[in-house]
Amino acid sequence: MKQFTIIAFAVTCAALLTGCGDQPAQSSSTTPATPAKPTATEEAKAAVTKAATEVATEVTKQVQVAYADLSQQLIASGKGATDDLSKNISADLQTRVQKLGASLKSNETLTQQLGSAVNALLGNKDGEAVGGLSSLTAAKLTPEQTTLAKDVYNAAAALVTQRNFSSLEGMNSDVSQLANAVWKGNYTAALPPLQKLYSQTSLTPPQKELLGKMYDGYMPAGWKDSAAKLQQGVDALKKFGQ
Repeated sequence: MKQFTIIAFAVTCAALLTGCGDQPAQSSSTTPATPAKPTATEEAKAAVTKAATEVATEVTKQVQVAYADLSQQLIASGKGATDDLSKNISADLQTRVQKLGASLKSNETLTQQLGSAVNALLGNKDGEAVGGLSSLTAAKLTPEQTTLAKDVYNAAAALVTQRNFSSLEGMNSDVSQLANAVWKGNYTAALPPLQKLYSQTSLTPPQKELLGKMYDGYMPAGWKDSAAKLQQGVDALKKFGQ
């Protein structure tokens, strides 16, 4: 009886083992889980991000084209100038505008402000141009952008000075000195020729207004009053530029 029980147990085990052999072998490795399908919200966010990226890329291209066009116009305007200094300033201004434009390309408001100022300059609306560029230097910019904005302003102010005042009788040398100093951002050196220019009785009210718009924010207070006292000598005025 005991032997029969053992044999029956063996047969049962054999049958179980045989049945196990008929089942598909299971892989020892875990089958990777199927990635979850993005939700509608996630898909919408992805679409918005993609669209924003495409728009930003297109805006960047348009800005580059716009400033390339403005730059070419600046060069053309310089070639039309009657003196070498204006031509050289125009060429340098073109380079400075391109650099500032590239730096501001992600800020639509400031980009448009720069473009408007340059267009005003090209249209000989000099008071409007220097006003716009001066406002740009006071905007919330990075340190690098602030430097670039000041460089653009200095070159533009130098160009406006040269083309508006170099034809004054007997003032060509002083105006060139003023334009060169402003171009380099050296307002201390610009003070004496500016005061001499401003003191000229031949200046019209609009010309005086233009000088004030360009230089009031960059010269010491009272520079206009001091311009009437040039007979006291340039040495007495240098203190304003220290």
